[in-house]
Amino acid sequence: ASYPATPGPRQAELYAAARDAGAEAIRAGRVAVFTVAGGQGTRLGFDGPKGAYPITPVRNAPLFQLFAEALLGTERRYGHRPRWYIMTSLTNHAETTTFFAQHDFFGLAPDDVMFFQQGQMPAFLPDGRIALAQPHRVALAPDGHGGSLRALADSGALADMRRRGIDIISY
Repeated sequence: ASYPATPGPRQAELYAAARDAGAEAIRAGRVAVFTVAGGQGTRLGFDGPKGAYPITPVRNAPLFQLFAEALLGTERRYGHRPRWYIMTSLTNHAETTTFFAQHDFFGLAPDDVMFFQQGQMPAFLPDGRIALAQPHRVALAPDGHGGSLRALADSGALADMRRRGIDIISY
């Protein structure tokens, strides 16, 4: 089945029911927001986490701020603010958490945000050989989106969600 952004005449009821179910899940505190934020802004010509990049043309607001504002808007609309889980990387974890602290978590309570680091895996060369960082040390690289579920589990985020009654993740 195809689910376009705008429902066709036969899908209007289905879409309305899905919106209602989502709104009820948010109101009940069953929804968490999960952001994969391990990247650096190097390709953007920015020295720092991508989420700290000033992305809006008028306010110069960083991406993290836009996400935080969306969560605050969700709370105004539905009466509940989803908890935000942010997966960072070894290279940007400290910068990301410092950035949030410097900006007073963009109006969110620090307890409403959980940071954790993604895992790492061996890096491979284009020909399939394992890359070496040193003659007897395997080079490691972040495991990215593929390691998200393992990182959620290893960090305690899934256990935290379970304790809070969260059973839906908006990724």
